[in-house]
Amino acid sequence: MKWLQYRLTLMLGLALLLVAGSLVLFPALVQTEAPPAPLANPADVLAAGVTTGGYADRVIAETKTKLQSFPANDSLLAQLGMAYLQKARETNDPTYYTQAATVLQQALAINQASFNATAAMGSLNLSRHQFPQALDWGLKAQRLSPTQAYAYGVIGDAQIELGDYPMAVDTFQRMVDLRPDLSSYSRVSYARELYGDVDGAITAMGQAATAGGPAPENAGWTHWQLGNLYFNRGQLAQAEQEYNTALAAYPGYLHALAGLAQVRAAQGRPADAVALYKQAIAVVPLPQYVSALGDLYASTGDAANAKTQYDQVEYIYQLFAVNGVETGIEKAAFLADQDRDAAQAVALAQAAAGWRHDIHTEDTLAWALYRAGKYTEALAAEQQALRLNTQNALFYFHLSMIDDKLGDVAQSRSNVQKALAINPYFSVKYGPQARALLSKLSQPSK
Repeated sequence: MKWLQYRLTLMLGLALLLVAGSLVLFPALVQTEAPPAPLANPADVLAAGVTTGGYADRVIAETKTKLQSFPANDSLLAQLGMAYLQKARETNDPTYYTQAATVLQQALAINQASFNATAAMGSLNLSRHQFPQALDWGLKAQRLSPTQAYAYGVIGDAQIELGDYPMAVDTFQRMVDLRPDLSSYSRVSYARELYGDVDGAITAMGQAATAGGPAPENAGWTHWQLGNLYFNRGQLAQAEQEYNTALAAYPGYLHALAGLAQVRAAQGRPADAVALYKQAIAVVPLPQYVSALGDLYASTGDAANAKTQYDQVEYIYQLFAVNGVETGIEKAAFLADQDRDAAQAVALAQAAAGWRHDIHTEDTLAWALYRAGKYTEALAAEQQALRLNTQNALFYFHLSMIDDKLGDVAQSRSNVQKALAINPYFSVKYGPQARALLSKLSQPSK
């Protein structure tokens, strides 16, 4: 484990010096869902005309040169902060969040009414999973300039993460009305997906991809998201095409590599899937992909390698805990999935659900309660997770397992059928369990 400790400690060290005890600095390293949406309207803040590889590096270098002549220019400092945020997206290196925080605070010390610095502080807090603070910064930016779309991206993202979906939909509508571009279309796509409109989500994300952004990573992100939308409803060929397009736009993009890995697993090509997951986690050992690799090994009967991956995930979370970084809901999901320490999983999930009311937190809480044998409570939580009619196969699988424990055969059968109809490839780990459950429930009663 020493190599893993070294890599993670190196990446976290500088960032934690400034913000020890804050929420997630490294969103991709702890999120089980997507990394943040591209920065809202970065072309408004960053230098224009830089559209090829090395985008963030060139903006950083150019802005630093200008700051040598104008060190107290709040606009340049805000521009540098945004460039650091983009660099963090491109590299998954959290030290850039620390650098962004420093220059954005300097900008605000010079000019408290700086819209760009205020809105960028909201983006920074979103990346750290400080969602109430992000909402405050977004609202402050909106008050400074009500007609700039950037503020609405920050506000809507925070509302989504806090589970205030109706308000988020209104916010994103206002954003796309003000400026229909990659940032606004991608948020509309996610809102439509949450409400079960997958066709509409694909259309909007396609519009985002067509609109394009100033950084190659943004293009890779939109095609990766399109790949996920196709994969999540079992359309493997379309998903594979989008993941490959993402890699063409942004070579080596670890999320697209992991996307291809899940396609290969679904195609019955586990060796290829293992190789792709290894390639992805060689970039950064993200827990969701390390865990997915473990599930893949387990599905092939390689228990020893599976355990190695799972132990690495737990070790990553231990490192975060030692450094004061909060990863409660992500760790709860991992513990529940692996059926490790159900009591701790429930405690972590309940703590998160106390201030977050989004559907993914509710689903994690439900699964943790299921593992703890609290089936009635689990049912209530899973029903909350499905309150938007989200077409998520894993959610319906969880619900079917809970129904089965409660003895509701009809509902359990209906929900596991729904899960497999949405995406028969939804999980290397749970797909076989879902089919076994459906077979059991379809047997004539004695």
